[in-house]
Amino acid sequence: MVTGCGGRARYDGRLVQADSLMQPSPDSALAVLSALDTLRGAADSAYRDLLLTQARYKTYQDITARDDSAITRALHWYRAHNGEREKLTRANLYKGAVMEELDHIDSAMIYYKTAEAAADSTDYANLGYSKMRIASLYQKQHSPNDAAIARIKDAISCFEHINDTTFLISCYGTLGAISGTQYPDSAKYYLNRAIHMAQLFDPAQQYTFKSKLAGIYYYHYQDYPRANRLAMDVLRNGSEYCLEYQFYYYATMTYLKMGLIDSAKYVLENTPAPIDAVDSMNLLDAAAEVAKAEGGLIEFGHNAIKSREKKSQILADSKETQLVRAENEFDKQKSRIEGQKAQRRGDKLAITLILAALSFAFVLYVTVLIMRKNIRIKEKERDSVEKELNNVIRSLRERLDLKDKNYVDASTLVKYRFDAFQELFDCIKFKANSQSDGSNRKRRIITLSGVLSGLSNHYSIMKVEPSNSFWEKIRLSVDGEFNGLVSYVEQHYPMLTARDLNIFCLLCTDVSPQIIKLCLNLTSARTASNYRGQMMKKMGLDITFNEFIQKFENGECQ
Repeated sequence: MVTGCGGRARYDGRLVQADSLMQPSPDSALAVLSALDTLRGAADSAYRDLLLTQARYKTYQDITARDDSAITRALHWYRAHNGEREKLTRANLYKGAVMEELDHIDSAMIYYKTAEAAADSTDYANLGYSKMRIASLYQKQHSPNDAAIARIKDAISCFEHINDTTFLISCYGTLGAISGTQYPDSAKYYLNRAIHMAQLFDPAQQYTFKSKLAGIYYYHYQDYPRANRLAMDVLRNGSEYCLEYQFYYYATMTYLKMGLIDSAKYVLENTPAPIDAVDSMNLLDAAAEVAKAEGGLIEFGHNAIKSREKKSQILADSKETQLVRAENEFDKQKSRIEGQKAQRRGDKLAITLILAALSFAFVLYVTVLIMRKNIRIKEKERDSVEKELNNVIRSLRERLDLKDKNYVDASTLVKYRFDAFQELFDCIKFKANSQSDGSNRKRRIITLSGVLSGLSNHYSIMKVEPSNSFWEKIRLSVDGEFNGLVSYVEQHYPMLTARDLNIFCLLCTDVSPQIIKLCLNLTSARTASNYRGQMMKKMGLDITFNEFIQKFENGECQ
């Protein structure tokens, strides 16, 4: 239950055993891990991947550099499980170690610093190791020594808390080596401290530090006897342990400085074949100095020339290395700049799309506002026309209700007009009601087409198309009321179209310009008001519309 509620996972005992063997005997830990065939779950698998990478790294197996999948799997698992902070720190550390072996220095630095940040303040082992690895990368990147020195001192403080003598010896020796050129006194102190601790806990390591200390005495203090004692101690007792080739050079040169040419020649003759160009250059320099001391100027010149050639080769190789490093850095900067440009292009495109969408939304919003304003105007006009039509219909109804015999014939004509306007009134009411019914339906998903369609429907609320029966009834009513006026106009003025005759009949009914506008689907009532004068001009008359009606009723028209 505790495990299921988020407690730490309980690991396979064989994994715990391998972890306990990791520091004192990484070979044994690797043997235990290699023998594991079955594991219980993902936690054990991640633990095994972490320990396997750690053991391979500590036993110097180059398989780590060719395959980083194991440590990557472990790192992903521990990132997802916050309760395993120590193992997450270790996973970042050895992921950085793998990246360093693959020569991805920038990535290695990121993982080392991630491990440093992730480590608990009391996790002195991992915290110190991460600081030590960061200092090592500073040296590889030729950073200022002060940065590496500060990290090494922090690492020493961590290892002193847990009394880890192995790493303390390594840190003191490294600190002495990188302090040598700038701070010889400090370098001498740290190297002596490393030698003393190595003599107590790991005697094989003392000879590497003695070789470095011999160089400090030789170059900085010109204390040749002490430098010679250190170099000869390494030569006699620790040459099989010490990886520093220069102690042969220090031994030879210090003998020469002390005037012991035979001893210098003896050391030179027993110096093994050089390993690299720097060792070869040092060997040639020592041989040239020995030949010079013996008076062999030809051999001196020959070795000196070869030494200069080696030095030129080293410088050329160093410049080539710097050029390659600069080229790689340029490629990285170029890729970073291209990525930034692509990101900026994407940002510009996104901003453009957003601005276009906002502009479209603003235009749509303004359009909707204008259309809604027009709708309100149309609805007011509709209400006004309905009111006027009601008045017309009421007036016509009153005329129909009169019982005087003088209106018997006229009532039929009035009835035509009454029916016509009643039909127009019903048409308006039907259209208004249909629009109202549509707007009161259940709310649906709002779309652009739906909004525009709804606005268009409301906008066309006043666009009423009177039927043919409406115009027929209006003509009959006007023709009967004015004793054949419509028939007269149709016969004597053939230039008038059917629409002109409809307009003529509406003008005779003396309804308002709003009703005329409604019947003719005009955009403005002012146009309807101007129809009277336009009609007379079209008929070729220079009188007003009312004067023409009066002349017809008086029988003055032929």
